[in-house]
Amino acid sequence: MANLVDISLLNQAIESFNSASATLTQYYRNLEEKVGRLTEEVEHKKQLLDSILDSIDVGVIFFDGGGVIRLVNSAAERLLTIRAEKIIGGDSFRASLNGEVIVPENGKPFYALVSRSDVCDREGNSIGHVVLFKDVTRLKQLEAENERNRRLTAMGELVLKIAHEIRNPLGSIELFASLLAGDLKGTEHGEYASRISNSVRYLVNSLDNMLRFSKEIKPASQVCCINEIIGEICREFGELFPEERIQFHLSEEGRYWLPVDRGLIRQAMINIILNSVQAIPDRGEIRVRIYAPGDQENPLEGKRGGADGKPAFVALSIKDNGIGMDEETQTRIFEPFFSTKDRGTGLGMSITSGIISAHRGTIAVRSSAGKGTEFTIRLPAKG
Repeated sequence: MANLVDISLLNQAIESFNSASATLTQYYRNLEEKVGRLTEEVEHKKQLLDSILDSIDVGVIFFDGGGVIRLVNSAAERLLTIRAEKIIGGDSFRASLNGEVIVPENGKPFYALVSRSDVCDREGNSIGHVVLFKDVTRLKQLEAENERNRRLTAMGELVLKIAHEIRNPLGSIELFASLLAGDLKGTEHGEYASRISNSVRYLVNSLDNMLRFSKEIKPASQVCCINEIIGEICREFGELFPEERIQFHLSEEGRYWLPVDRGLIRQAMINIILNSVQAIPDRGEIRVRIYAPGDQENPLEGKRGGADGKPAFVALSIKDNGIGMDEETQTRIFEPFFSTKDRGTGLGMSITSGIISAHRGTIAVRSSAGKGTEFTIRLPAKG
């Protein structure tokens, strides 16, 4: 009887052990699953953090409490031109991240905006610090450009003020030289006075270019004989330059009256002819032609543009046999401040283009290096 009781107790013990073992096994499996989920969650958060750090354009480097680098993002690798694995575990970049300019080992120095922050655990204990840095070289360049533009603006205002002040006495010099040339007409001194008057007039034209560039071009148009304006300019240039230097030829295929601002058209023509004069190094010629575009040149702009028989457009051609232009110069000739000469403001042809456009006209250039240049202006014959 006692043996049966012992066997019964042993069976109960075995069943209890098996039950406890099964419970422990299930608990272990549950714990293992929980650890797996937590591990996946931690890995997911780590990947998310890595993605965030690698997606920003700010360099991020984390130093532990001992100053050893433990984390480097992609932007930091790019800015410092070095792989993360080469600096993680060391402290070689701590010194180089101090100051406004960062000098990478294998890269170009750059201006950086650097900030540092302590990193603490949940109990508030410091566990290291993180350094953030961003390349602000372009910002520095823009600040420098802005300062330079500010100074240029101030200088431009001063130049315009001086131009205004100089223009008036130059106008008086031109007037008195012109009167003196009239009184001494036919004499050598009269010729000198005439050249002084013309030279001052073209200096005034350069000042007018500067003043014109600073404000909007608004023509005060009146019906004028374009032949008289062009003829007057050609005579003045002929007096200014001797025939053995430059010969001026004027061809008129008719007389045309156009609604133009006489002063503005005069300024535009002087700019073009001066450009041609400067393109002739020694001896040469400038041919100016006034005509109505014919049917062969443009079928849509025939000589008879309306019922009154007047042309729709009148053309002015200024052609020289100077050094010519390459393709790039032709493309940029009407840009403000563009010039192939050491002297000059580079405003003349830009102002000319603006004047012609303000008259609802067009201007074109055709040139070949070493073969001369031709400018063609088309102005509407009706307002």
